[in-house]
Amino acid sequence: MSSRLNPNVAALEHAYARWRDTKGGSADEVLELFDDRVEMRSVLTPELPSALAGPHVTKAEAAEYFAALARDWEMIYWDVYQFIADGDDVVMVGRCAWRNRETGNEVDTPKVDIWHFENGKATRFMEVFDSLAFARAVGAV
Repeated sequence: MSSRLNPNVAALEHAYARWRDTKGGSADEVLELFDDRVEMRSVLTPELPSALAGPHVTKAEAAEYFAALARDWEMIYWDVYQFIADGDDVVMVGRCAWRNRETGNEVDTPKVDIWHFENGKATRFMEVFDSLAFARAVGAV
């Protein structure tokens, strides 16, 4: 779907381009897309010893997630392949690689982000990536 037809796609195209260009240094711009009541989830279970694991159910908790990401990981690259939109739901399909700052281990993984918007703000966000590679990179397995 063209971003000209869907303002949520246009906002995400801009946010992901800045995310890539700043190597993950534009978290504040991503957070601006979130509603205060956002529910942010990933494939990582809460039992995994990482600040990125488990649900983050407010904008403040999402900010903590991005702070932990910047503290613990270094972005190697980020590629967006496509956006798929259906009204207020947008899926980003891409690939990324990160290096864990403590272990030096790298994760190179497909990445899928599923967004739901209400009144122009994201109220749900789910990220899917290679959780086994993540667990290996942090030394959990």
